[in-house]
This record gives sequence, structure tokens and C-alpha cells, in this order.
Amino acid sequence: MSTDFDQSTAWIRRAQSDMKAFIEGLAARLEGDMPGMVEVERKKDGFFAKTSHVHMITIHTDNNDYLLTQDGAHVSTVRAKTVRGVVLKHEDLPLTAWLESLVKDLADLSGEMQGASNTLHDFLMG
Repeated sequence: MSTDFDQSTAWIRRAQSDMKAFIEGLAARLEGDMPGMVEVERKKDGFFAKTSHVHMITIHTDNNDYLLTQDGAHVSTVRAKTVRGVVLKHEDLPLTAWLESLVKDLADLSGEMQGASNTLHDFLMG
């Protein structure tokens, strides 16, 4: 567990030095590792600009939806309890708490997926 915490704090330290790069890296990593569970909204850097930046990241887990929004230098993070598309609870969280909660929900999801995979494997091989 301490390793997860150490990794989270390392991400936070990296994020504080260059938030835009941190968010871009986080979005790229999540999109690649969790297709179908992550939505990334990008905005152009200007009217005629060819470049864009991440404006919002939404991560859907079984327990919560996680939203990170970047508006200039301001970053906001929200955890929302959503059931069948209806938001039941909406919490603004500091980035550290948001990351810790996201890591926990992803670990829970990973454990469930591993259990389902093992069950399927046993069924197919038995």
C-alpha cells in the first residue's frame, strides 16, 4: 500500500512543477490503458492554432465517475457517484485525494476483472 501512496505523491510533485504536462501525460496514459472507460476533451490553443490541450478528463469506474477540468492555470477535480446516468453525489476534491480515490477504485476494478478472468479460465479449461 505504501508503494501506491509513494507513486501518488511522486505524481503530485511532478504535477506541481508543470501541471499542463502532467495533465497531458495523465490523459494519454489513461486513454491508452483504459479504452472505453476514459473520455478526454481537448480544446484548441487558439482560433487558428493547430495545437490543442486537454480541457477535461472523465474516468468511469464501477463506483464513481472522476472528472478533472483544466481551465488555464486552474485545475478542478470532482468525484461523482453516478447510478444509471444520474449523479447522486458530487464532491469537489483536492488533487491528492482525487488521485488516491481513483487509484483505489481502479484497484478494486482490477481485482474484479481478475476474478472474472479466473472464473472464465476455469470454466473454459474445466
